[in-house]
Parts: sequence; C-alpha cells; structure tokens
Amino acid sequence: MKNIRFILTALLASLFAVACEEQPIDDLRGVFDDIERYDFTAVEQLPTEKVGKGIKALIIHFKDAEGNTMKMRIGSAEWTLKAGTYAAVGSVTADKTFAAELGDARKIASGNLNINFMNDIYLFSGLLKTEDGTEIQCNYRGALTFEVGVDDPEASGYTAILSVSPVYITDQSGNVTGIAPGVSKYAFSISDPNGANIALFETINAENLDAAALAGEYTVKDNALEAWSMASGLQMPQEWGGWSWGSYIVNAEGGKEFLSAGSKITVSAVDGIEGNKLYSFTGSGLSTSLTMNADGSITPGTLKEIGIKFVTLLQSTGIELRDQQLTSTVLGKETRYSVYLPKGYFEGTKTYPVLYLLNGADGNHNDWLQQGMVNPYASTLAAEGGAEMIVVCPNGCPDGQNVFYCDNFQGNGVNYMTYFFDEFIPFIESTYRVKADRASRAVAGLSMGGYGALYYGFLHQEMFCCVYACSPATYVEGAPNLYTMQPTADLPELTLEIGRQDFLYQSAKAYHDGMTSAGIAHAWIERDGTHDWAFWTACTPKILRKASESFR
Repeated sequence: MKNIRFILTALLASLFAVACEEQPIDDLRGVFDDIERYDFTAVEQLPTEKVGKGIKALIIHFKDAEGNTMKMRIGSAEWTLKAGTYAAVGSVTADKTFAAELGDARKIASGNLNINFMNDIYLFSGLLKTEDGTEIQCNYRGALTFEVGVDDPEASGYTAILSVSPVYITDQSGNVTGIAPGVSKYAFSISDPNGANIALFETINAENLDAAALAGEYTVKDNALEAWSMASGLQMPQEWGGWSWGSYIVNAEGGKEFLSAGSKITVSAVDGIEGNKLYSFTGSGLSTSLTMNADGSITPGTLKEIGIKFVTLLQSTGIELRDQQLTSTVLGKETRYSVYLPKGYFEGTKTYPVLYLLNGADGNHNDWLQQGMVNPYASTLAAEGGAEMIVVCPNGCPDGQNVFYCDNFQGNGVNYMTYFFDEFIPFIESTYRVKADRASRAVAGLSMGGYGALYYGFLHQEMFCCVYACSPATYVEGAPNLYTMQPTADLPELTLEIGRQDFLYQSAKAYHDGMTSAGIAHAWIERDGTHDWAFWTACTPKILRKASESFR
C-alpha cells in the first residue's frame, strides 16, 4: 500500500505563523482588511480540569491592551502545555484541541492554534474563524505556569505490545556470536490511541519475569547485555542501506529519535481504577540521534524528555498457525492461510465462532497477524470477557495476483469466490472446532479485503452475522458492482471505517451516502488517517469487539 502524507498545508501554516511573528501585517490591505487582530499581553490561568481518560483542560483567559478578552480551554494529555498545532473544537475532550470564546460571547468555530515554547516563553499564533464567519488572528508571547496535578490511574488509550527474546551477543560487524546468559530482552512497542507506533524500548532484565516485575529504571547502553540496561539505537545513512536498530521515540514530525548511551528511562506500573495493570514510560535529560551521516557524523535529535502514561499492555496468549496449506481443486494449486486460535484451544473440546479477515491488494494471509496484531488484541478482548474466537486469514493474492475475492476478476480466470465458499469455508469448519452457523460467522477486511467483506456479506447474507469493511474499495472495474447488490432486509451488521486522508475516502463516503439513501442500516466511522497500517491496526480491536458483540 502506498503511504500518502499531506504536509503542504501544515508547512504553509507554520511558515505563515513564523512570518506573523517576525513581521506585522497590520498595514496590509485588500483581502486582509476584515481580519480582527488581537495581540494578547496578559493572562489569567485557572485551575486545570480533568475531562476524560488522561486528558486535561488547561484553562487560560487572555487580555490585550485594549481590553479585549478571549477565554480558552486547551486539551492536553499533560498537566503542562506542549508545543504543537491545536485544532478548534466545540468541546475539549481530546489532546491537541482547544475551545475558545471572545469577550463578546462569539465562539471560535474553526482554525488552528500553533503553540511553541522557547526559553521559558510560550508563543501562540492562530488564524481562526468565529461562528459568524469573522476571521481572527490572535497572538500571545509570554510566560505560563502550570500546576502539575496527580493523574488518576485510568487507561489513556495508549497500548504496548511486549515481546520477549534472547539477548544476542554480536561482533563489530553485527554478526551474532552468542547469547548472553541469565537475561532476556523485553521489548515494549508502544502505539498511540490511533494505532500509530510512537516508541520502542528494548529493556534487558533477568529471565522469566512477568511484566510487572520489569518496573524500574533502565540505563541506555551501546552494548546492553546486563539486567536494568536498555539497548541504544541508531539509523544508518541511506547510502549504507538506511537500516536501523535499538530503542527510539517518534517525535512530533513523525521521525524516529534513537536513544543514545547514558539516557535513563523509567518503567512504572500501577493498578488502574478498573483493576487492570497500567504502565508508564518516563525520562528527562535524554540524549537522542536522528541518523548517522555518510561521513560518520551523527545528527542529534531534539527530544529531551518523554512521558507516556497509563499504557495498556497487550500480551499475546493465543496460538498462531501461520502458512498453513490447503490443496484447492477449484484453483488447481496449493493455497495458504493463517489462523489464530484462542488460548487453551488444544486443551478441550469447546467450539468457537469464527472471524474471516481478508487482506488488501499486494498483501497476504499473514498481514493481519503480523501488522494488524490480531493475537494481542484478541487475547486482551478474551481476557476482558469478550468472545473467544478463531480468526482465519486466507490469502487473497494467490501467486501475487489481486483477485478482489470474486470469480474471474478482470478476466484472469481465477474463481476465487467459488473456492472461498465451496472449498475454503467447508475446509476450515471441518478442520477446526468452529461453530458452523450464521450467528457464529463474521467477515472483515481492508481495502481490497474491505470490498471482499462487503461483497461476501451481500452475496451470502445468510452466512454472516457481521461485516466490517476498513478503507474499502467500493467500486472496482472488472468486479461485481456493489451498488447493484444491496438488499435492505435480513442483512448482517454492517460497519464501514475509513480515514479522511485516504485516497478512497470520497468513493467510500459516496457509497455510505448511497446506502443511507437506500435505507440500508449500517455504521459509518470516519476519522483522521490514511491508507496504511497505522490506520488499520487501530481498526483491529474494533473489528474484534464488533464481531464479539454480534456473536453474542
């Protein structure tokens, strides 16, 4: 899948903000004449309020020399204000948002507020619009002091995957020469609430420890081989292959800053208010690097501190059987699939509902397990009381062909749909302890697989209780037309989810509007995101939860 990042708007906004700081525009005329400008010089800070899971409202009242005022509530995951771009909202419930109202009761309806922090001085710059359409330019330069409170131990929405491996000893060329005795590497891969990776901490500690026993301070070292150390990291220059290794933190621009020797990271664990164990990762005075250059010099990073709080740890307890084989008469070849089985599957005779997860174009049967992290999310769901289920991932790209899960796609002669229903599902239901009824069968997929999930859900609505389509292709030349096969009665539960920056957004939105007009009941989820695994991984727990609810 291609990643398309739209950075031009943010770049222009930041350049404009800098220009506003360096050169007044009060003397400009023309289209700028109607802009109201406020240069605030005084502030009143009110007590910070908690407004949601890990989210605070920092309350600031601004005043300029003419007596004009603006009341502002700024959403932050921290007790102090961090640099970044904050979006105007009606009500503050999330990080990097703000709600504001002028002294004459006009509320800010849209726009972005850019906040920077230099030498103990905050710099605010915003181009905003009120509810009546008036454009506002506001600025503030000055000090702010925040009272740091105590966070309630409630899940912040951040998640971490913990993986355990031996600590390998390597020579100067990176070749493995042995295994360090008595220790293991416990790697925490951390994602934000949208599923985007934000950090990797490769901690070293004694063997056979559970997660809670890993709490403590770790010192970053270049050759981390002993307990309570953490592996440093580095990015090689592109001329040398661009490969990287070790612990890192993702900065605000999306770049990895690798931890250098001497930095210290503290891992702490607390009991959450819902009884679950939550983990935090903190550190200050950090030393980081962005990359090694071709001349051997190191480009230093800018991050000096890290504070990722109340992270939910996802541990894989299920069984993954990858690259399983099936001889297909319909396709005339060996086909592959992968399957997730719940913990304890081989210890009893219980039967389970089944979720079929379809991969996207140019993907394969391991994508959802490898990048979608089915095992940790399904294991966590089951541990929290959700339905235990079998997850089956067929290969939607046999021999590398994108078949769009239909028969004879664009005349390729591959009857994949016939294979799926006449061979694959009967094979799964005879090989594994699967409940073979509509109430226990769901299908979901991404992109090409999103099309496939919708196609199968409409084609055989009697077979599935739940259909979940992520970033779906909704009109595909050479494949059956989804618009012509939309019954309105006795359908499975339908959900469509897509990112607003996805290149398929407009077509998916039109399809959603058409379904709404046709009276086809379905759930529609749109959020920020593009056509990539950062978006789809965040879909995984929602797919599993929806399937679990439908099974019940």
